[in-house]
Amino acid sequence: MSKKIFTVLLLAVFVLAQFSMASAAPVAGAEGTLTAPDFMPAGATSTVDVEWTATGLSNPTNVVMYARVSGGTYAIDECNLVATINGTSTGSGTFTYDFSVSANAATPADGDFWEFTLVFDSTDTCGVSAPANPADADNYLSWSFVDGRTLFGFGAAPQDDHTVAGDEVACNSFEYWAVATDSFGLTTNDPYAGFGSWNAQITGTFATPAPIGPEDQILEWGFTFPSTASGVWNFNINPEDAAGNMYDPTLAAPYTFRNSAIDASEMEDCVDFSDTAGHANELYIRYLADLGLISGFADGTFGADATLTRAEASALIEISNGYDDTTLPTSAPAGCDFTDVAASDWFAGWVWQACDDGFMNGVGGGLFDPNNLLTRGQIVTILNNVVDGGGAAVTPGSYLWSGLLWGAFFDGAPEFLTSAWTDVSIGAFYAEPVVEAYSWGIAEGTSDTTFSPDQPVTRGEFAKMLYRALSYYYGPF
Repeated sequence: MSKKIFTVLLLAVFVLAQFSMASAAPVAGAEGTLTAPDFMPAGATSTVDVEWTATGLSNPTNVVMYARVSGGTYAIDECNLVATINGTSTGSGTFTYDFSVSANAATPADGDFWEFTLVFDSTDTCGVSAPANPADADNYLSWSFVDGRTLFGFGAAPQDDHTVAGDEVACNSFEYWAVATDSFGLTTNDPYAGFGSWNAQITGTFATPAPIGPEDQILEWGFTFPSTASGVWNFNINPEDAAGNMYDPTLAAPYTFRNSAIDASEMEDCVDFSDTAGHANELYIRYLADLGLISGFADGTFGADATLTRAEASALIEISNGYDDTTLPTSAPAGCDFTDVAASDWFAGWVWQACDDGFMNGVGGGLFDPNNLLTRGQIVTILNNVVDGGGAAVTPGSYLWSGLLWGAFFDGAPEFLTSAWTDVSIGAFYAEPVVEAYSWGIAEGTSDTTFSPDQPVTRGEFAKMLYRALSYYYGPF
């Protein structure tokens, strides 16, 4: 697995110093800016514009520009004569610094940051009368970092109904999603440019939907096939960082989620409920219900904002693992004989199987606490337990087998997405699962700084986490 190193913008504008032949005293009112992309991409064609304005200049005055990689020294052959100012009071101008011109500085390399400075001088000879060390430590105009690496991430697609091959979906409403980061593997002090664009493309018989998601976090592309959809349908992305680095700049959109004809089964409506229309988690609920992994109530509702018990969670996880009432244990396996779970309880076999698989544990004192509410911290811990088990307890061919196990490839790797949770204590049983579930895009916080691990998870939240966890993993870009 490749790792990325990216660079972040540090842009500072300082008062320019004026170096004259006589005194090298500053010119009053001299100032300038560096105008360019926040981060310069590595490459021979990169350019930046240096704009300047000065007052109190002598007549004539030349503006000389120097550039260097920070930490080096200004070299005379890096001097460029910008302009001669014929005036005694004011002067201004712009100079485009082209890194592809051999007379200028060398091509920016990934991780470099370049300093620029201007010198005002009354001669027209670069490097003769101008000071040999124009910046003298701090007299630089500005600097810019160079980012030559692409984004790193992965994409995922929903499970089909296990009756067709390829990348078909189970019903007409679904989500493709992806995670991209420009800081994978970096330390907190490493600079990087940040996310730029997904550059998503869809070719087919319907319009491209708008992407949803913050900067360098998650691409959430949920939509419904319209009744007019037909023929080959293609969906792909070419993630680009803020410096302009693409996954593959030679291709229009190289990361393909799908490129196949629409099947008649994909045009069928997903299972519906009387109370899910317009709900934030409607898509996930309906799709998983179509797969038979979740269900609603007898009155036709789903209750997306209702809560789940720990017993109900054990059943839902093991259904995804390929179990049903006929394949569950009829007595408690070793280590799973809880005093609050009787053989006559509807949930007994589900609890015993989830315990025996290592997906769910008791709460201590020989108790499972089946009727207590499942918390957000507990559900991400369950999903993490499946990954940490390495597949030993996952039924081959089940939805868990073909979905969640992709997370094992990233277990222990640097996080794709990071957040500073103020309510997740180091050492808590859910601390690592929260970090990893968020990192993979499986779970999201309740705010930018809180995860609310002790808050009961809703049925709708559970559906979204399970949908994401079971999505096919398409590999890194």
